[in-house]
Amino acid sequence: MTLILIIALCFLAATITTLIHVLIHRRVKGALLQPHNEVTAAVYATFGVLYAVILGLLVSHGQTRRDLVAESSVREAAMLVDVAQAARTFSPDISDSLRMACLRYTEHVATQEWNVDLEHNRLKTHHHHFGRIWEIVRSIEPVGPRQESVYLSMLDILGAMSEERYQRISATGDHMSPFLKIVLLIGAGVTVVFLWFFGMLDRRIHLMYTWLVSLMLALVLVLIFALDNPMQLGVGVKPDAYLRAAEDLRSLPTD
Repeated sequence: MTLILIIALCFLAATITTLIHVLIHRRVKGALLQPHNEVTAAVYATFGVLYAVILGLLVSHGQTRRDLVAESSVREAAMLVDVAQAARTFSPDISDSLRMACLRYTEHVATQEWNVDLEHNRLKTHHHHFGRIWEIVRSIEPVGPRQESVYLSMLDILGAMSEERYQRISATGDHMSPFLKIVLLIGAGVTVVFLWFFGMLDRRIHLMYTWLVSLMLALVLVLIFALDNPMQLGVGVKPDAYLRAAEDLRSLPTD
């Protein structure tokens, strides 16, 4: 189900509920709208709480992602220094080359990768720098128990550093679905419209309230159903990560 079709169905549902409202008013012609303010206030309060909960969850999720990036970047940077320090156990050539590889990778992340949305803009050079570190480590032939112990420790550090990097990349970028953005924008607009026309006793304004509330309820329900199946076509998560991984695997040099 495409995004346009989902929005169209939500608009259709809101329109149908408004037409039902019109039919009810035609059936009950003598009905007065004296309790209009009380009814509108109750509906607006319920809807406002629902919208505030959604916003609160999104803010909490965004802050969690920010904390994850901050913690992962600190650990990743510290591990790079640990790798360079551990390399001093081996020959000066290996130590210098590994230190320079870590330095180039660090500068690349800080100057080029940091302000780029890695989910949509792929930087091929980061594979070169990070792969170079692995190449140097794989070329090491430890001699003696001391170097073997340090070598195993370096492999563990590189494995942990790879995991920290993947966590940092997965937490960056725009993860909010377009449909969720539309729901939030429409919800903000509906909230403002309620404030503009609150207190009016005109039946047409009451019909507009019915249409707006029905539209938002339809959008929120569709959003809940979409989030229940993250792989759903149209509003779910796209398999872009696997496509990029396949592209990276094709670009790896063969032995």
